[in-house]
Amino acid sequence: MQPEEQLAGRYRLDERLGHGGMGEVWRAYDVELGRAVAVKVLREFDASEELLGRFRREASIGARLQHPGITVVHDIGRHDDRLFIVMELLEGRDLSDLLARSPGGGLALPQVLDLALQAAEALAAAHAQKVVHRDLKPGNLFLLADGRLKICDFGIARTADATGGLTVTGRVFGTPPYMSPEQWRGEHVDGRCDVYALGCVLYALLTGAPPFHGTDQAWVLMRMHLEEEPPALDTVRADVPPALLELVASMLAKEPAERPDAPAVAERLRALPRQPAVRDVPTVDLRGPAPAAPRPSRRNVLLGGLGALAGVSGGTYAVLRLTGDKSNGSEGSGGGNSDDANGGPGTDGVRLAYEVKDHTGPVQSVTFSPDNRYVASGGNDRSVRVWNLLGQGGLNPFDRHDTTVSCVLYSPDGTTLVGGSGSALHLYDVSSLSPVGVLAGHTGPVRAVAFNPDGNTLASGGDDNTIRLWDFLNRSPTPVATLTGHTKPVTSLAFSPDGKTLASGGIDGTIRLWDYASRTPTGTLTGHTKPVASVVFSPDGKTLASAGADNTIRLWDAVTRTADGTLTGHNSAVRSVAFSPDGKTLASGGGRTVRLWDAATRVHRATLNGHSAAVSSVAFSPNGTFLASGSEDTTFRVWKLR
Repeated sequence: MQPEEQLAGRYRLDERLGHGGMGEVWRAYDVELGRAVAVKVLREFDASEELLGRFRREASIGARLQHPGITVVHDIGRHDDRLFIVMELLEGRDLSDLLARSPGGGLALPQVLDLALQAAEALAAAHAQKVVHRDLKPGNLFLLADGRLKICDFGIARTADATGGLTVTGRVFGTPPYMSPEQWRGEHVDGRCDVYALGCVLYALLTGAPPFHGTDQAWVLMRMHLEEEPPALDTVRADVPPALLELVASMLAKEPAERPDAPAVAERLRALPRQPAVRDVPTVDLRGPAPAAPRPSRRNVLLGGLGALAGVSGGTYAVLRLTGDKSNGSEGSGGGNSDDANGGPGTDGVRLAYEVKDHTGPVQSVTFSPDNRYVASGGNDRSVRVWNLLGQGGLNPFDRHDTTVSCVLYSPDGTTLVGGSGSALHLYDVSSLSPVGVLAGHTGPVRAVAFNPDGNTLASGGDDNTIRLWDFLNRSPTPVATLTGHTKPVTSLAFSPDGKTLASGGIDGTIRLWDYASRTPTGTLTGHTKPVASVVFSPDGKTLASAGADNTIRLWDAVTRTADGTLTGHNSAVRSVAFSPDGKTLASGGGRTVRLWDAATRVHRATLNGHSAAVSSVAFSPNGTFLASGSEDTTFRVWKLR
């Protein structure tokens, strides 16, 4: 077939999208109804009766299965003695492509559960019509751009009351890594063979590969499916809840009678929580020789004394440098002394789990995914990088930005990663690792981002002294509100846990509080004598902590909006503060160290040493197991807390 060819005087072929064993698929245009469609054309002129039967059966089954999770078939016809099927045009990618692009293998747990549930519901609908797919695999599961999943390619589907698992030529149909034992044995199959295949798909979504793989030899795969037990999921991935482990094991039972049916699978998936179970994640000690002290970054404005931005020529821009200026072995000097050496507390049982050296420039921001599985970082090398906490490696999945990535943050539902670079916010789909939007409105570099807890609003602050609020749910390209009041760049943002208050810190040394609903200022907190670099609410919303270039952490009563204490001990500007999820620990990054404080008693508990330049960012994992610290030494470290 050729582009512009018109089938049956109605369907104009525009672009060939691909081809398979039975035919080739085209993007086409229905000139009568004025809509884009997909057309699958049988490739052979003199196809065998078996092939013709399969092709007609695919059209017939597709037409009778009316379900949102199954590809819609519109028409069937003949053109120059070649059969064709007209189907809805799907925009997106199949799950095999999604898995190939996922960092470290496997997808985030909430997305795995959502995809598996959609597939199970669609299978239940097909089985209710007595249709068995017989070739369920990631390549036949298509994820649309809006998040909906479609089961495709019913080319070898059969009715449940059809006899025999073999064709007349003696071939077993299916894809070996996903075929059930009864398919391998050539026995009669029903919907439970699809449940087995879905179990293999679910296993692959969680780990990056089906339970039996690693060979192209069919007889080896057959023996595995017939005789071997798959590797235990909890030894491959640590965040799988017990109920999901049990479900996958039951779906992969060797005997069909021991498997649940598709409606039961869907029911059990609905009952599972969308957040991962908390387990002790195995870590790998990646410590090596301390890197040489890097050259100073372009962040050439010292918070410690200048308090104002200085321009930089050559098309770049000035941003904060929060390092200290001492050279006598203090925290900011890189000279090797530490709190331990000066009589301070030790590490309180905290140990280094990872030291990641992928960046080629200072790391400016670190953040954990809501499912505790990944840590992302952004830096002066203009990249956003993602690291898998299961020890499966890191990668730079996104295109290099034009300027420094100053802040990174996952959305509350874990589906989107936001990176602030230049005057824009770049949005990336976590599952596909692809860009999904750019929010541009600031007239200067973006310094900070924060999500309202409901995930509907994204706030950003920048060098234009403003805070902008964005309709994140609808990806609105223009801000819904702009908050003004700071007289110098906004460096940090935080929403209260109830989402009613937004706090902002700035170079002007103030912390401003805003009523989210009315977008109006409700108070200004003063006390820092130099720029404020970071603000954060405690999990209970009662305390606000702020970090400053005056080497202090200040605590504020978030209800009365009054000062509630000052923590001292850092020798250099404190660039970042974070509360642990249980609210018991406050972490601060200043100079070359990270300090841990008892949030109730305000006592300094531990000092974490190892960075050879200023610590720029600290963040706790959502389950409180890990603490990440990013640094000007081009590394970020992940510390195991318990």
